[in-house]
Amino acid sequence: MIAANRLYLEILFVAAILMSILFANNLFLYKQKIRDIISLMLISGLTTSTFEILWIILDGNPSLKLLIYLCVSLYCISFVLFAALLNRYLLERLGIRLDRKWNIIGYVTPVAAIALLCFTTAWTQLLFWVDEDGMVHTEVFFDIFFQGVVYLYLFTPLVMAVFFLTLGKSKRPAGGEIPTSLFVFGIMAPALYILELVLLGEGMSAYENTSLPISLALVYLVTNVSTHNALDTQAKMEAVESDLRIATRIQNDALPPVAPEFANHPDLDLRCSMNTAKEVGGDFFDYFPIDDNRLCFLIADVSGKGTPAALFMMTAKTMIKDYALTCDSTSQIFNAVNARLCENNEAGMFATSWIGILDTRTLTLQFTNAGHNYPMLQRRGQPSEEVRAKHGLFLGGLEFTRYKQAELQLEPGDRLLLFTDGVVEAHDKDKNLYGEERLQKVLDGARDCPGEQVLDRVLDDVNEFATGVPQFDDITMVILTIKQ
Repeated sequence: MIAANRLYLEILFVAAILMSILFANNLFLYKQKIRDIISLMLISGLTTSTFEILWIILDGNPSLKLLIYLCVSLYCISFVLFAALLNRYLLERLGIRLDRKWNIIGYVTPVAAIALLCFTTAWTQLLFWVDEDGMVHTEVFFDIFFQGVVYLYLFTPLVMAVFFLTLGKSKRPAGGEIPTSLFVFGIMAPALYILELVLLGEGMSAYENTSLPISLALVYLVTNVSTHNALDTQAKMEAVESDLRIATRIQNDALPPVAPEFANHPDLDLRCSMNTAKEVGGDFFDYFPIDDNRLCFLIADVSGKGTPAALFMMTAKTMIKDYALTCDSTSQIFNAVNARLCENNEAGMFATSWIGILDTRTLTLQFTNAGHNYPMLQRRGQPSEEVRAKHGLFLGGLEFTRYKQAELQLEPGDRLLLFTDGVVEAHDKDKNLYGEERLQKVLDGARDCPGEQVLDRVLDDVNEFATGVPQFDDITMVILTIKQ
């Protein structure tokens, strides 16, 4: 019997460790909440194993009678709670969903009754009692009522599964499935019980004879249930990742090349880059000729990140290009786009943007700023500076916003850098911002470099500054160089 008790303790300990690992995986690996039914089941199962271990260790210690009462009571309550949660989970797998009334009758009332009996058994001795030597004695009511409730919870789903596979095929709920683990559990429990009787004999109580087989079968069932949940979560994650990869390709295909060549304007050099914080981003850039002598280019940053921002980005990008080809000025373009974006914008999405139209004959740049970062202008032979023309409100904010435009005369050797706030608002481990001044220093230090190298230097410097900090925002840049 000593060897049997030792084996039982070792199995309970392994079960507790296993459920601890499953619970941790459920929370941190599969991102499930504590109130998720699998998490609650694992908590109650872990509690059951823990208090049963304490019960076995403390049993026979007369100086700890009160603690023994507490451990056995909490074991019974957590075990019946575990069985109730497992029952509900398996019934839901079968497609059976109980309403509020039956939840109270089937789960709340039995668990509450067991809890009441446990906390009063020190006086009533209905379930169990502890003698003067500290030994726990279970009563007939323990074997009949407590174990009866537990076994009813554990084996009801198995009976229902057999029914749905035989006589009740036509009554099987839509969307339900018959988990194989139920049948393995149903076979494993009696098989282990018979094996225990062969090896250890019948010298124990009904509870002791059935507890070990049920515990072993439950370890299998809980592991299987948790694994099913993990695989289901993994399948959903893989489906989402697949959709995101497709969305990324669609978004990349919607953006123009990052290194265009303008055959009719060899004096212009335009280079772009975009590094998203997630698979899909909310930043975008665009450029296109309006006619033989005018080139439009722009940059924008949509509120938020991920798929919603990407969808809004596609809408805004299409609108801006459509209106740019029909409107006479940058202010008119943004007036029209803003009015359209404000229509039915229940999600409250918006975008900051900067748009410019360059007359390639005179190098006059007409531009409008809708709440975006000021561009950096680097005149030939001079330090870079911000182009601080007056901001307008972001696009998608107020329907009747009227935008203004400004002009900038460019010369050969000048360079204009557009960027989103993912550059200047990048921060290091101490929460220090990258800022405009550091950006200006990098830009001035790369004065003689081609535009593509300038963008690489800025990105490298931002990444070096933010070493050890995950990228929190999209980083997008556009640089226009007027060749000398």
